[in-house]
Amino acid sequence: MIKDILTQLGSTAVVIAIAGYIFKTWVAHKLESLASQNKHDLDLKLEMAKTEFAKEIAKLNVHESYLHKRRVEVIEAIYAKMLDAEFSLQNFLVAWWAHSNREEIAEKGFTVNGEFSMKRGIEFCEAFTEINAMLHKNALYFDENFIEEIRSAYKPLFDVILNLNEENPGMFPDEFKDVVTVGQSPRRSVIALFRNALGVGA
Repeated sequence: MIKDILTQLGSTAVVIAIAGYIFKTWVAHKLESLASQNKHDLDLKLEMAKTEFAKEIAKLNVHESYLHKRRVEVIEAIYAKMLDAEFSLQNFLVAWWAHSNREEIAEKGFTVNGEFSMKRGIEFCEAFTEINAMLHKNALYFDENFIEEIRSAYKPLFDVILNLNEENPGMFPDEFKDVVTVGQSPRRSVIALFRNALGVGA
């Protein structure tokens, strides 16, 4: 009887061991299948994220490309107007200097027109007004610092000219004696700013 019990217990243990092995194999297979499915889902999500990211980068590149193109166009237009302003300013400063020094110039045998003309000065002021208008019309493409630096390069000379009395402009200021340098100074002071905005090395 004990022998039968032991035999039965042994058979039961074998059955339990086999069942345990089968269960363990089934669980391992399920876990592997689940891991494989999760990896597949994760790969799909990763690919979708990569695609979305690529789309956003493409949109950003298009936006940056348009922004850069627009900045180039605006800066080219402003720079051309700056050259006009420079020419007018230098001519105005020469006329003012000649008017202030007309007696000395006459002594050297040169003829000087007796009347002082604000024509070139007004041209400079008009050019600055156009530059200022272009900056404000395109303010979306530049920061405030960019706009203010350009304005502050021209505004002091603009104010000097506007406040002159055409009939009696007064003596030519010593700080303006280097007419060429003074005439170029507004434009030259913002070249680095333009190059930076365009991504060009200084």
